Amino acid sequence: MPSEPASPTCHERRLERLERNHERLVERLASGAHASTHQDGTRRLGLELERFVYDNSAAGPVGYDGPRGVGRLLEGMRRFYGPDQLVMIDGFLAGFAGEVTVGDEAVGITVSLEPAAQLECSVGPSASVAALLGAVEAFDEQVSAAAQDMGCDFSLVPRGYNPWISSPEDLPLIPKERYALMDAYLSRTGRYARDMMRASASTQVSVDHGDEADALAMYRLAIALGPLLSFLCDNAPVWRGCGADEAPRMVRSRIWEQVDPARCGTVPHTFDEGFGFEAYAAWLENVCPILFTDARGTTIPTPDATEGDIMCGRDLAPAEVTHMLSMVFPDTRWKGFSEIRVADSLPPRLAAGYTALIKGIFYDDGAFAATRGLLAGADEATVARAWKALQEDGWDAAVYGRPMGELADELVSIARGGLEGPAGLPGETGLLEGIASLWGERRVPRDLD
Repeated sequence: MPSEPASPTCHERRLERLERNHERLVERLASGAHASTHQDGTRRLGLELERFVYDNSAAGPVGYDGPRGVGRLLEGMRRFYGPDQLVMIDGFLAGFAGEVTVGDEAVGITVSLEPAAQLECSVGPSASVAALLGAVEAFDEQVSAAAQDMGCDFSLVPRGYNPWISSPEDLPLIPKERYALMDAYLSRTGRYARDMMRASASTQVSVDHGDEADALAMYRLAIALGPLLSFLCDNAPVWRGCGADEAPRMVRSRIWEQVDPARCGTVPHTFDEGFGFEAYAAWLENVCPILFTDARGTTIPTPDATEGDIMCGRDLAPAEVTHMLSMVFPDTRWKGFSEIRVADSLPPRLAAGYTALIKGIFYDDGAFAATRGLLAGADEATVARAWKALQEDGWDAAVYGRPMGELADELVSIARGGLEGPAGLPGETGLLEGIASLWGERRVPRDLD
């Protein structure tokens, strides 16, 4: 009689689950090829803007707690969102997920809190940079109205680093378990982890991609542009109480270098032949996620486990796959789209101008090819040298063999041409000029003070 097939061993079952979950990660990374564009094929963008809340009457930053805190401000913003648009985490109101109307377009908006009560507004996706700006401005009006109801005079202050503190320890974390776990873990891996969590704020732009080859070309270009974009959007004139004459250039980039090298910076082998979704997923699987939030919203610490270890345990739900992708922080992150994370927090119109630059470069075929040609030969080593040169020498730096000023002028010219092509919409070139004029004067946002 034929023998019964042997039951799979525990080890074999773990490997099978790892393989299935690996495929889910790769599928999610590839999902942008068919899920992120309008029906007519128009590519869209997302804009995320983090800012500090400042009490003009008390002349100081606003924390989470208390009757004049950001927690109370969020409660006052409930009236702008339906009950099904509230985001509750660990038993408290942590934000909203809804829409705002800009002209004839309904633009998605997600409101959330960063670790030390920085207020984050994520808008889009939209093909229109002006619509993204309008959504941010609508959010600012909501904040202003809720603050007035509290009897408060609050401002949303865009800075790459909190300008009012001498130490990140001055800022308590909000009551969110995720941030307590991250704080404990990252404080062991990098000297500036607390600065990153408590005292930094960014502008992030997300771009759609097509198939894997298109995604890879866009990703590599974003990584090569990273040092230039970070320098051009430097908006941190104060560092731990040191003013503009003493604060180093590109504070946020220096902070991120000292957070956790295993999950930050440039993903290893990005420029090697064969890099793509499979390699990115394999890199993810070797990183410790710090914590794991399951599909029911339960969060547990994972101090010694890698993402691969967790993926061996059981099949992941879609929300859990999203969580895995969100627990790494490279300069550009793949999430079914490319999230460019290198810019400091900017005033809304400058953030829109920066977004227009990204759109002009990435969404026009001629502009994209021209920018790739401008940075031809970039690899991990030359990108690292570009970061160092710009941190040390600013406008006087030579980057990829060219003076920084020349590269900035050419990037603006290329982006302007891209916005004047089929992908551009009315008004977007004007938004670009708002920030480009600053660069033409060889200044960056931190120089506006």
